[in-house]
Amino acid sequence: MTTLPIDIGNQAERRYAAQESFVLFCLIYLGHYFTLPPADFHHELVDLLSDPNEYGAEIIGFRGSAKSTFGSLALPLWAALTKKYRFPILINDTTEQLKLNIANIRYELETNELLKLDFPNIESVNTWTATNLLLSNGVRILGRSRGQKIRGMRHRQYRPDLIIVDDPEDLEWVQKKENRDKTERWFNSEVIPAQSESGAKTVVIGNMLHTDALMARLKKRSVFKLIEFPLVDEQGHITWTAKYPDQASLDRQREKVGTTAWLREYLLKVVPEDGAVVEEKDIVKYPNAALAELIPKNGGAGNDLAISEKTSADYTTFVSGIMVAEGGRDVLYVHPFPINERMDLARTVLTAGIVMKSLPVGSKLYGEAVAYQRAALREMQKKGLPVVAMIPIADKRARLETAAIYIKNGQVKFSEQGCEDLLMQLLGFGVESHDDLVDALVMLILGIFGKQPARVVAKVDKL
Repeated sequence: MTTLPIDIGNQAERRYAAQESFVLFCLIYLGHYFTLPPADFHHELVDLLSDPNEYGAEIIGFRGSAKSTFGSLALPLWAALTKKYRFPILINDTTEQLKLNIANIRYELETNELLKLDFPNIESVNTWTATNLLLSNGVRILGRSRGQKIRGMRHRQYRPDLIIVDDPEDLEWVQKKENRDKTERWFNSEVIPAQSESGAKTVVIGNMLHTDALMARLKKRSVFKLIEFPLVDEQGHITWTAKYPDQASLDRQREKVGTTAWLREYLLKVVPEDGAVVEEKDIVKYPNAALAELIPKNGGAGNDLAISEKTSADYTTFVSGIMVAEGGRDVLYVHPFPINERMDLARTVLTAGIVMKSLPVGSKLYGEAVAYQRAALREMQKKGLPVVAMIPIADKRARLETAAIYIKNGQVKFSEQGCEDLLMQLLGFGVESHDDLVDALVMLILGIFGKQPARVVAKVDKL
């Protein structure tokens, strides 16, 4: 990951550095795992993992961020070989995953030549098993899966003093509240009481699978110091540029894993598996090149207005598309690259004109005529734009549920490239911090299919 600040050829210096510094231990002996320059969050991560004064650590990071490599491989190895902890316990969701993690630790102990050279007395004093490693220095590394008994365990005179819980739950498990309650009861009654009363440390590593899962519940406990690192932060910056250097690399990964997994596993968004209005399987896409070959019947644009350039404001959005007769029914092809920006009133009206010029003659602009948005729609009509002012009679979710009928039956298609932000908001509706693109999409769908739950007003003086 970086140039080592020691003489790597000096064994005494290596051992001293490894004893005193977790990060140097990782770089000296596990450099084959850490081949890329680190991100800023890695420094915070290793500091938290190695700080003996932090009793609890909760780590939520994107998939592939090396959080488990640091937490479930490097940390127990460092703790055992330097004897900073005498009885580490690793906990995973399943026995299969647990055995794999223990096997990775064992592999380093048995085959890492530099590790064996500097720590020569680490061979087992008894036969190692798939979940139990007893080192000749007296340290025992034990593995357990979620739900197994831990409380009351002792290794010689030692109670568990380092407990590492990695991915304690899975997507299917957290869907039921009774399962989520069961996990927390086990954590409270088995994991916490199992530890020694002083000098112990608990590390919990995972992702936000549900707003009420264990990781979410632990965030409310002040005893756990929390660090979170999504792949893309709130300002849109990539947090590990050595691994994902540009937008193209993000797009490739998002295409590989799909939008739902991208939201959950990489952006750390809670995606509502149960109760989601639109799921990824409902989305139908078309190749961008096909758009030029379509013969439109008409077109339209949905608009959600914010009328503010303040950084705290919502976004003004325009989502446009064309209606095509296809297979005996009307199909809406949503255009790529919808507009999603903060803008003032003058720029909003100007942008509306540009959007409508890109659509077939006779297309309509559908917008919500509520509060301050009325003024914008009035200005658009004064400029000769074909505005249809929609007066909502239901809440956002109800309107989306109505629009979702057309998405689920394949009458709404999205471009393969250029609708990523729109789809992220759509699939994450209810948990995404912004839903402005969804609002504009709903206006477009309900307006163009003539199924809006609204009273349509066509004259300026009625706005």
